[in-house]
Amino acid sequence: MIEGLFMQLQKRWAQWLLLCVTVLALVGCGFHLRGNVQFPEAYQKAFIESNEPAYSLDSVAFYIQRALRSQVTFVDNVKEADMIINVQETYDSRIVSSNTTGIYRTYTNELFATIYISDRSGQLIFRPEQFSKSESFTLDEREPLAKTTAEEAIKRELAIELSQDFIRRLGVQMRSR
Repeated sequence: MIEGLFMQLQKRWAQWLLLCVTVLALVGCGFHLRGNVQFPEAYQKAFIESNEPAYSLDSVAFYIQRALRSQVTFVDNVKEADMIINVQETYDSRIVSSNTTGIYRTYTNELFATIYISDRSGQLIFRPEQFSKSESFTLDEREPLAKTTAEEAIKRELAIELSQDFIRRLGVQMRSR
């Protein structure tokens, strides 16, 4: 009985030790939650200008708004905004290679975005910066729907990654102010 109690205590102690080591490792490696940007008091309302349709699940602007919505309030009218986040994005898909029969092709999809933030008077808060992401994939051309499905998923993934890159860069810049 005492041995069983001792084993349980030892197991519990090992679990706590493992938890503490994991937390210390995460803190030590610089782990932090994404989207955690502290804006000054003067910038609490934001408006997003984008060349992509509003609420498009494939757009960088959508994922930027999603990541920042807990830090700022997004407004529908530019006149109500303290800051304007401008996102100009382009997407390109091209064939990189093909096998001799032409059945299998490798595509490269690229997403580019120029992003800047200005206040309502036009002063730059975040200077225009270019972000880009790309990904390659191979498809069997005998399955025409596979290309469309894969391309949509990859475009969405690239938009998420690109928006996260921007959020990280913005967070660093806001902390240095």
